[in-house]
Amino acid sequence: MGDSVAVGLCFTCRWMRPAGNQRGSIFFRCARADTDARFVRYPALPVLTCSGYEEAMVFVVLLHYTAPLDRVDAVRVDHLRHLETHAARGVFHAWARRDPATGGVLIARAPDRTALEAVVAEDPYVRAGVARAEIVAFDPQNVRGALKT
Repeated sequence: MGDSVAVGLCFTCRWMRPAGNQRGSIFFRCARADTDARFVRYPALPVLTCSGYEEAMVFVVLLHYTAPLDRVDAVRVDHLRHLETHAARGVFHAWARRDPATGGVLIARAPDRTALEAVVAEDPYVRAGVARAEIVAFDPQNVRGALKT
């Protein structure tokens, strides 16, 4: 069962905030519950209907390598672990190295640009200075095709 099926609507909701514990479990907190008592802070999953659901913003993150490929590849395992961790939290939905290998492309969902910028700033490529990120936002109402939920 995929994460989006197991979590339901929360996986793509702009109000979802992933929270983890020291054992590596991930919980999906509803930020709407902070100000509206009609919503449960940690809803039972999967959430199949929700009156407060709003689709999260969709982003394409273009990574541009700023260092030779051997320096990029030295950090690659940590970079992929970062992507997998945030994929489990509903942030990254797809990624690939560009061809030719001049950077990467990430498909992401986040409540807003600021939230995604914080995740991207922690990417090992960015932290090591071997890549810079360009974030392109899309209004989810304008998305068509396979990414439309």
